[in-house]
Amino acid sequence: MNLTTDPIPQLLRKIAIPASIGMFFNTMYYLVDNFYAGMLSSTALAGISLAAPIIFMGVAVSIGIGQGTNALVGNALGSNNQTDAEKFGGHALLFAWLSALFTGLILYLLMPNIFSLMSAEGDYTDEAVKYLSIMLPTLGFMAHGMAANGILNAQGDTTSLRNSLMVAFVANILLDPLFIFVFDWGVYGLAAATATTQLGSTIYLTMKVRQSKLSKSLSLENMKPNWTYYRALITQSVPASTNMFFIAIGSLIITAAVARFGEDAVAGLGIALRIEQLILLPTIGINIAVLSLVSVNFGAKQFPRMHETSHTSIKIGTSLMVVGGIFLYVFAEPLIGLFTTNPNVIAIGVSYLRIEAIILPAYVLSFVAGAALQGMKQPLIPMYFNILRQVILPFTFIAIALYHFNAGIIGVWISIALATWISASMQYWHMHKKIKHLV
Repeated sequence: MNLTTDPIPQLLRKIAIPASIGMFFNTMYYLVDNFYAGMLSSTALAGISLAAPIIFMGVAVSIGIGQGTNALVGNALGSNNQTDAEKFGGHALLFAWLSALFTGLILYLLMPNIFSLMSAEGDYTDEAVKYLSIMLPTLGFMAHGMAANGILNAQGDTTSLRNSLMVAFVANILLDPLFIFVFDWGVYGLAAATATTQLGSTIYLTMKVRQSKLSKSLSLENMKPNWTYYRALITQSVPASTNMFFIAIGSLIITAAVARFGEDAVAGLGIALRIEQLILLPTIGINIAVLSLVSVNFGAKQFPRMHETSHTSIKIGTSLMVVGGIFLYVFAEPLIGLFTTNPNVIAIGVSYLRIEAIILPAYVLSFVAGAALQGMKQPLIPMYFNILRQVILPFTFIAIALYHFNAGIIGVWISIALATWISASMQYWHMHKKIKHLV
């Protein structure tokens, strides 16, 4: 496919659908983990839910590097600069390892402090520590894989990640019960299965890079440290990683608020978030497609195609999320019931999903605007809006809901809805103004 000449709707379909399918299997992957954790105990399920925001802090680095790699390699390809594209790819792979190992170490050392900030205590914190003790040291596997995937995405290839995630999903179904029950490793086994499948995915994606037109990215010459390329990667990736990091901070704020209502509330939120991620899968695929298309066309100075990309993707994504919201509202209770029989956990999960059903279109505005700005080499702007959406507004609204109105857990969900719609609308307006000016 040619990202600078082929019809935009066709390219969105070719890039977004494989990416969405891949993310479907990625989400199902973690739903399998939730399912087997629930078979262990509700304490184990609450433990991995508690660990999720901390894991996401580590993953944030990998995602940011992947997005930065996609943008920089895409810009270079759009400018017909093969050498720079290969240099950025090679430097991104080594940068990913260094960043992930450093982040994993810091998070491991800060674990007790993070739990204290979340007001989390009891047996489920022990289960979270077991899970994190395997996951944090192996963050490098995912970081390398995300950098390799960024190189592939810049070329319009989202099928390779899809294939790796499909295989990882099947492998996880087999490895989870083997490690958890047969080897009797418990939560350690859950984490070990994840680390093993991530290593396999990383190897596969590296092989696909070697088979692509940017295969020289893997040469030692292109990985040899050069500050010019590292500086560009840091400038592009750190805001994107920080953007993801603040999503994790936002998750900590929400989890801390929910933890006030007990272990069942944390478990209910954990299940509901996984289900919500399934509904949001089309928007994630669209996000990846917008980043790839805008970055290449920005490099090629095809500004009208950037406008068409953002407009078309928002129209498609919003339509899908309206349908998804209706489905989520109607079937919230049976969906939560697939993972637990605890009535308190079900009630809390259902209340979350029914409020989230009205937020889904706002995520489309936020994701598309953020991806477009990232592709235009303006990664700081999405970061600022994300701080607003994930930290400042939720913290403010949740504090008002809990301490002023004594609104209970429903107040937490409504606070999230208000924060998301306000910030997403502002970010979309800013992105639209920037592209319109270029056109």
